[in-house]
Amino acid sequence: MTSMPHPSGDLPPAHQPRPDGSFDATALTFAAMCLFDALHADQRARVLLPHDDCGRTHWNFLPESGRPGIPIGELDRHQEVLAHRLIAESMSLPAYARVVQVMANEHVLRELNQPLFGHIAATFRDARGYFLTFFGQPQPDTTWGWRLVGHHLSVNVTVVDGDVVSATPFLLGAEPARLGPFRILGEEEDAAFVLLDSLTDTQRRRTVIHSKPPADFVTRTVPVVGEVEYPAYHGVGRRDAMITDEDRKALAYFRDHPRGFRAGDLSSAQRKHFDDLLALFVERVRPGLVGFEMDRITAVGGVENLHFAWAGGTSLADPHYFRIQGPVTLVEFDNAEDNANHVHSVWRDPSNDFGADLLIQHHLAHDHTRASSDDAV
Repeated sequence: MTSMPHPSGDLPPAHQPRPDGSFDATALTFAAMCLFDALHADQRARVLLPHDDCGRTHWNFLPESGRPGIPIGELDRHQEVLAHRLIAESMSLPAYARVVQVMANEHVLRELNQPLFGHIAATFRDARGYFLTFFGQPQPDTTWGWRLVGHHLSVNVTVVDGDVVSATPFLLGAEPARLGPFRILGEEEDAAFVLLDSLTDTQRRRTVIHSKPPADFVTRTVPVVGEVEYPAYHGVGRRDAMITDEDRKALAYFRDHPRGFRAGDLSSAQRKHFDDLLALFVERVRPGLVGFEMDRITAVGGVENLHFAWAGGTSLADPHYFRIQGPVTLVEFDNAEDNANHVHSVWRDPSNDFGADLLIQHHLAHDHTRASSDDAV
């Protein structure tokens, strides 16, 4: 089958040169193909689901039974290396280093949990118990996605038409947040405190929205961020950081009415601190995709219209929480459980998690109701 020339003599829109000649989606797809082809037939059957599978948006990061996909621990050595190549190709090197640390931290947590859970701690505190799933088979110029999920880790990547990439939701956590050489999310936490400490008393009064933090991030792991979201009363399976109805109202997320202090109203020095903090989340993507993410922010008002909000204590030893919010940007970071030694951090795009907006734009730009004349024999 050969494609007929376009009537105008020009390339069809779908085949126009990509901006800046980006090959990020291609490199990511090839890494996924290498792994998929290295899997055995039974492994492929377990790891592959349709792209529109209803479980695509179930990205819960807590220990859970019956997960689809295949755990890293069931891969042979060669396959495991290829899986890590896929992870590394999907993000920046610092982000990949954090992912590796999150998984390795399960060894530490297993030992800490041994007195409480006994022998079963080894079952659900497993550094290789992270499940890999493909949503659609990875192929060039197709739409597909992949997920790696397990305790304190949920990486969700979508490739649309082999051209553009979504990397949210992107969640990392750590329990304990601080122990020996491990302080996996310390850079993000420290940057937030630098920004908070730079605020004037007047600015801080607008920034600190409540005296108590949520036990977990406010929007939880809902498939789609709603217009309004309220935090849970406590962490799942835990009761050490409880909040009341009044707390939930004070901490609520309102999509169209962000709380806190507007970045555009910061001084130049304070704005540098804000930009540094934002970069620690947006730059979790591959370096070649950072510009795309920043363009999305610019298109809906720019960084200056993002808001920074804080809740809880104002020292590292006290339970605390912060949020960065805009139309296509949501960062949440909480350290409330275990006496402020248990961190969850998430970067989401309320309009584009799992590539939702990119898929809509793709379908609007391409007629999927009939065969294209460009594919005529």
